[in-house]
Amino acid sequence: MNKIPQSLDNQLLDLIDGTLSASDKEKLEQQLATSPELKKRFDELVQVNYTLKSSALEQPSKNFTQLVMTKLNSNPVHTGLSARNGLLLLAGVLVAIGIGSLLLANGVFDSPGSIDLNNMVLQNQYIKEPLPSIPFNGKLVVNIIIMLNIILAFLVLDRTVLKPWFDKRANMHY
Repeated sequence: MNKIPQSLDNQLLDLIDGTLSASDKEKLEQQLATSPELKKRFDELVQVNYTLKSSALEQPSKNFTQLVMTKLNSNPVHTGLSARNGLLLLAGVLVAIGIGSLLLANGVFDSPGSIDLNNMVLQNQYIKEPLPSIPFNGKLVVNIIIMLNIILAFLVLDRTVLKPWFDKRANMHY
């Protein structure tokens, strides 16, 4: 199917609206009689025009403009952590990092450990073969937890302390 040019499409719309001149109307009607693709497009446009004209327009409420204007003038709702809660969370994270670092420095997690899966009740009843023990390094686990806490502390510090400080500083006029 060939694509109908935009200018011809506009002429079809003008014909439907009744705003096409008599000479252009005659030429377009001749083209409609000879081209089945153009006739099909014309029928589609007539159907769309009929559907749009038959649908009722919805009326907004009487105070629609007033509601929109009050919403535009209202301050946006602040979401996220408040400065107080953010500082409390930051303090908690820093305390957890300090305790973890202190325990790590005192060598609490230096001994290698393992998780023994053979002491489970289900192993004796349903699983007949012995399960392997899973070795883990406690020092590595605590280091990972401390690093995740440091990342969390930086995120909280950025959102609750630094962002408001830089926003306030950017709004100052020198």
